[in-house]
Amino acid sequence: MNNSKTVSISRGEASSLIKLLIGNTSASQKLSNDELLAILTSLKVEARETKKVTRTFTKESLDVLVDYGSISNALEIRLEALRIIANALLLSPDLREQLDVVPIMAQQYKKGASTDEELVVGRIMFLSTMQPRTYEADVLKGLHEYILLHITRHSEGDLCGSSLPALTETCKLLFNVLCKFSDDSPSYEDVIRPLSTIIKRLPRTLNSVSRAVISCLLKLPCMLNVCFTDGATMEQLEMLFEVLDNAIRTQSLDTPGFDDSIVPLLLLLSNIFTSAHNEDVTEYFKTMIFPSEKERCRPLGASSSLASHLLQITTKPTFMKSREVIFQLMWDASDRDVRKFIYHIGFGYAIGYIVNHKIAVPDDVLRENMDKYPSDNINVVTGQRLDTEDQFSPLANMTDEEKEREAERLLVLFERIRANGVINVENPIRTAVESGRFQVLPD
Repeated sequence: MNNSKTVSISRGEASSLIKLLIGNTSASQKLSNDELLAILTSLKVEARETKKVTRTFTKESLDVLVDYGSISNALEIRLEALRIIANALLLSPDLREQLDVVPIMAQQYKKGASTDEELVVGRIMFLSTMQPRTYEADVLKGLHEYILLHITRHSEGDLCGSSLPALTETCKLLFNVLCKFSDDSPSYEDVIRPLSTIIKRLPRTLNSVSRAVISCLLKLPCMLNVCFTDGATMEQLEMLFEVLDNAIRTQSLDTPGFDDSIVPLLLLLSNIFTSAHNEDVTEYFKTMIFPSEKERCRPLGASSSLASHLLQITTKPTFMKSREVIFQLMWDASDRDVRKFIYHIGFGYAIGYIVNHKIAVPDDVLRENMDKYPSDNINVVTGQRLDTEDQFSPLANMTDEEKEREAERLLVLFERIRANGVINVENPIRTAVESGRFQVLPD
């Protein structure tokens, strides 16, 4: 390397580095791979901060880097160039809008790419497809070939630590394509079985990889017909519920972003249920999402089962998205019958969904003896068996004054519900007080 080039690199002058790359394309004596690698490595530092990206890179300079990212160059050269492009696009929405490399990348890498190349190329195309664009049929066909090739390779290969980030980027790209180009793209039905194979082979945890795969399955409208045939449905369901159970048990419900992370899985399960025409499948769903009869020795939601955790989520104000999906699934699994719905989860949990969706409640729904259901010994509000209320009463550790305040709070709550026209029934708290189950304390 001559002295001028060495000086430019050591100073980290981004404009000088780019000029060296541009000049090399037309120079009679080309820079060696070692010299190019040194220039690109120095330039990559400039692509790690938003301010430097804005100051350093333009569409023209990225076009030059796209040339160096071509498969005609040595692997280490093109990888460095592609990493610079990926970082710049990540940090600059303006560059994402100006530069579209999908036609080039899809065409060059549709026949294959190393894991490192798949990671960075997938990320570049994912960032490029975030912008609203229109592609010709041959570009969409190349994208399809690229995605199918790599999804299939992962389904047949080792799902190890080094390959998972690349798989995640390819799935994110697929998700973008399904969201924005599905009407014009070739059918992606052929990626469903490889994706299904991948999700079964992944650890039963909800991480970035499994979330990406689940999101793709959720966006494939024909997925239920291909993936969840009668012969494979139960195995798939057990796996998905295990992922959900592990996610809820290993994460605090106060973890930021947890609501968004479990919504795709909940939606996928909900879609499976509504599309199922198999009694075994629907019954399995009910055993997983509704508390068992054994759990009724305490108020519903107090045990450690998955069903109880789902009920707890519905009470969290930070789980606005998840609780709506959970309630909808429980409502559908109750045959959209308000009596069954209240029996399955208790009026205390059900009332929010009932009010929000303006569901009519029969006048006698809060009576302790509801026809057709084994609830003659059930507290309709809490779902707990009446004969265990004294043993596991949540009031056991309260003072008399605290009990009185709690009774007053519930009394006011039910009066408000009646005033809103949701139900027209005698207030059960007032009835309990009048029957002697609550005692009014003297002044």
